[in-house]
Amino acid sequence: MELRNPLFKSMDRDTYEGSEAVCTLHGTFGKTFILLFITIASAIGAMIMLRTIAGDKATDDYIMTFVGLLVGSVIAVLIFGIIANFSTRLCPIFSVLFSISMGFLLGAISGVVDLVYPGIALIAIILTFVVTLVMGILYFTGIIKVGHKFQAFIFSALISIFIGSIVLAILAACNVPGMRDILYNPSNPIGWVIDILVAIVAALSLCVDFDYAAQLADREAEKIYEWKAAFCLTTSIIYLYMRILNLLIRIAAASKK
Repeated sequence: MELRNPLFKSMDRDTYEGSEAVCTLHGTFGKTFILLFITIASAIGAMIMLRTIAGDKATDDYIMTFVGLLVGSVIAVLIFGIIANFSTRLCPIFSVLFSISMGFLLGAISGVVDLVYPGIALIAIILTFVVTLVMGILYFTGIIKVGHKFQAFIFSALISIFIGSIVLAILAACNVPGMRDILYNPSNPIGWVIDILVAIVAALSLCVDFDYAAQLADREAEKIYEWKAAFCLTTSIIYLYMRILNLLIRIAAASKK
C-alpha cells in the first residue's frame, strides 16, 4: 500500500480529465510561493498588532479586535484547511483563505516568541527556507529517492509524533513525574532528542511532498491540481517552521540559564 502525506490522499479520489492546461512543477511551485507570501504578509500584520499592544499604545477596542481575529483565525484554519484539502475545485479560494488565517495565527505565536527572544522568528524563517531548498535539491538531484519504504517511514513517524505529543501533553497535565520536565525544561536531554528528531522528520517529509507533486505533473493532471499540491507543500513548510521555531526556543532558553 502506498503511503504519503495525508493531505495528498484526497487527490486519489478525483479523476483526471485530459486538458491542454495541465499541472506542472513550475506552476505548483509558483502557487506555493504565492500562498507562502500571503502567509508571511498576514503574519507580519499580526506581529505589528501585537507590538502595538505590547507597547501599551492600543485601546481596549484594538485589543479586543486582535483577540477576536486570533480566535477567528484558529477556527478559520480548521474549516478552510478541511475544505481546501477535500475540494479540488474550491482549493484555489480556500487555500488562500487558509494562508491568511494561518499567517495571522503564526504571526501571533511568532510575535510572542519574538518579544521574549528578539530575532528568533526571523532566524526560524530563514532556516525554514534554507532547509526547504536543501531538501528540494536532494530530491530533484536524486540523492534522496522516495520509494514505498521511505513513504511508509515518514507516514509512520508523523503518526507517532502526533500520538506521542498528545500522550505527553496528557501525562504532563496529570502531573506525571518527569513529563513536564521533558516538555518545558530546555536543558532536558530527552526533550532535545525529541525536538531534533521531530525537526528531521518534518524536513524529510518535504521529499514525499515533492515526489507526489512530481507525480501529478507526470500524470498531466488538470491545472487546478497545482493549487492542491501548493496547499499541501505550504502546510508542510509551515509545520517545518513550527518545529524549527520550537527547537530555537529550546536553544535560546537553555542559553539563558
